[in-house]
Amino acid sequence: MSVQVWFAQDEISVQPGESTSLSLAVENVGDHTESYTVIPAGLSAAWTTVTRPNITLFGGSRDVIEVVIRPPAIHTTTAGPTAVAVRVIPQGDPDDAVVAETIATVTPFDDRRITALQPLQRGRRRATFEFMVENHGNNLASCRLHLVDPSDRVDGSFDPPAVGVAPGSASLVRLKLSAQRSFFRRSERQLDFEVEATEQDHPPASGRATLIQPPTIPAGSLLKVLAALAVLLAVIASWFAVVKPAIDDAASDAVDERILEIAAVDESENGTGGSDDATAATTPIEAPATVPETPEVIVEADPGDPVSYRIAVDVGINQDRSDSISIPPDSRYLLTDVVFQNTNGDIGTAQLLRNGDVLYEIDLGAMNSANEFQPRVTPIPFEPNDNLVLAVSCLAAGKTSGTGCEIAVLLGGRIVPVER
Repeated sequence: MSVQVWFAQDEISVQPGESTSLSLAVENVGDHTESYTVIPAGLSAAWTTVTRPNITLFGGSRDVIEVVIRPPAIHTTTAGPTAVAVRVIPQGDPDDAVVAETIATVTPFDDRRITALQPLQRGRRRATFEFMVENHGNNLASCRLHLVDPSDRVDGSFDPPAVGVAPGSASLVRLKLSAQRSFFRRSERQLDFEVEATEQDHPPASGRATLIQPPTIPAGSLLKVLAALAVLLAVIASWFAVVKPAIDDAASDAVDERILEIAAVDESENGTGGSDDATAATTPIEAPATVPETPEVIVEADPGDPVSYRIAVDVGINQDRSDSISIPPDSRYLLTDVVFQNTNGDIGTAQLLRNGDVLYEIDLGAMNSANEFQPRVTPIPFEPNDNLVLAVSCLAAGKTSGTGCEIAVLLGGRIVPVER
């Protein structure tokens, strides 16, 4: 054996996603000059780097080479002791190769995420949301779910209330949400809240969602009701101020005329004096009653049925990619809600297009949250067979271990059948 190699460190600890340097000593124990090739070996070769893969040593000389190990921060990187091996091959005699090993202890790391399958829903008081609790770390996650709303406007219960998620797995959790207070609304109300997964001695993971409450009485209908009440009050006031007094006066005049006629007939029949007592029977004249007609209040309902679409695009760094959906050939689509999703905080641009025309363009790096809600007052109409396209241009991944951008858009609206 013409060469001896060893690591200066017998055992080290390394965090996934971070780099650690090792010192490898190479000694030429022969009496002539030799060149060596230094390469990683073993199961850790994929994340081991030799800074100087080729060296030349005189006989009896020694050199120290830096070896850098960087385990990837993914769920397949197992926590615990792992052998780090380097093979040194003499170029003059490749069969005389030597392997040096040391032990690297890979520490556990947490990468837990909560993804909302319906980040935005509409409902008057209640709605059911679904979330995926994902474990991208290398240790078991035993989490309890909590609803976070500092304004105390929403409350809810989770099914199940706690989950255990293995590395690289995900678990579905449902939230039955109910809104508090605000029984009368003239306009829409947006309720933002967070879902948090916590475990003792571990950082929490959170996800955002939104409940949109429609107005209990639309503004147009409220104006119509107020106008109808005003007309009704005017009719009632005119009845008591004009019509009823006129009817009472007419009835009173008719009764007086009837009494005078009876008295005149009695005087003509009795002639000279002594007259029999006459009893005049009077019949009251009833005034016809008039019931004011109440105008009918018509509340127009929104046409069509509610429909939601979700378009997701996964694209590599410095690449462009798009995905699309088509409107059914027998229906029109009225787009009312648009939510852009950037759960990892990726950097780039996203466009929402209709048949090649840009409707929205979002700077991903400028988004304030993972779900960017774009409210609509007037729906955007889509004709049958129209295409909705999500185009993404990825500049950088939001996470250091990411390889691209994961962007999605959630579309909410109503589908209206077309009569042919």
